[in-house]
Amino acid sequence: MISIRNASKRFPDPEGGVVHALRSVSLDVGAREFITLLGPSGCGKTTLLRSISGFEDLDEGTIAIDGREMTHIPPNKRPVNTVFQNYALFPHLTVGDNIGYGLDVTGCARDERNRRVGEAMELVGLAGFDRRKPHQLSGGQQQRVALARAIVNRPSVLLLDEPLSALDRKLRESMQLELKNLQHELGIAFVFVTHDQQEALTMSDRIVVMDHGSVQQAGPPTEVYDRPASVFVARFVGEGNLFEGELEARGDTLALRTAGGTGIVLSAAGETRRAGPATVLIRPEDLEMADDDSAAGGFASLAVEVTQTIFVGTDFQLVAALADGTPIKATIRDPSRTLARQVQPGAHIRLRYRLDAPRVLAPAASA
Repeated sequence: MISIRNASKRFPDPEGGVVHALRSVSLDVGAREFITLLGPSGCGKTTLLRSISGFEDLDEGTIAIDGREMTHIPPNKRPVNTVFQNYALFPHLTVGDNIGYGLDVTGCARDERNRRVGEAMELVGLAGFDRRKPHQLSGGQQQRVALARAIVNRPSVLLLDEPLSALDRKLRESMQLELKNLQHELGIAFVFVTHDQQEALTMSDRIVVMDHGSVQQAGPPTEVYDRPASVFVARFVGEGNLFEGELEARGDTLALRTAGGTGIVLSAAGETRRAGPATVLIRPEDLEMADDDSAAGGFASLAVEVTQTIFVGTDFQLVAALADGTPIKATIRDPSRTLARQVQPGAHIRLRYRLDAPRVLAPAASA
């Protein structure tokens, strides 16, 4: 549905230099795909979204939508609609008139306009709200009005620029599921912008991680989380313990020796790097408490000193340190709530992990 090739965009900065908002970005979006552009502020994700919608002109590269090249096509002629972060509702119009505004502009027949507005309101769960004004609605209801207004024109692609950022946590989580269900019902492509990693993991068919105007990794959420392509992706998507050092091969296993002398043993299966400087990732949920230092049964363990225990609802998070002072975090499932009583700051314990849990990332020197 969308084909982006070598998209580049530059902006002048106040000091007279140039900011590269997009650096030769190439990306395809499927016709029924929910794709999320994820990254920190200033990484280029909103610029890319605005380029798709036509609100920004590329310096180089092309964007095609549904096989049609968009370079000289103005925003109002593109088969896309955008849901903005601030909703941008007309305060003096009713909900029904806000939703039907785009149809009014195009001269849609009254009966057809009312029918399509009614269908859109039903789809987003606002049936019966057509006479209300925006100030009479909750934040979540205003978000639904913005969505209904965006889909009433039946676009081929819906662009969403951090539309949930103003909502409280519970409503945000509810709207995440509603958006995903809405996309499934409409059967169109959604391109969603966020800096919230959990939001991206929850909703996406594919995540595109961006930084400094470039795509760092693109793939299904499980692939991006389980096999991050770089140190940046590992740090940005999920929590992770990162260990830098020298990697060496030991038969069926690899060992990373840190500058402090700690050895991180891991399976060599599926890893292409065998020697040299590297960074190894272990996710906190891949660590569990162990009774001894045995590596039997495909496990290895690390001796740590606990510095803090944090209750996070269903789990506890242990904050600890290795013998060389390197910090490490472990997320421990503890339904019986005994961990907080048994493991106090200052306790010396062992944390074990499966040998296939760690991941070798880019060399430490290039992180």
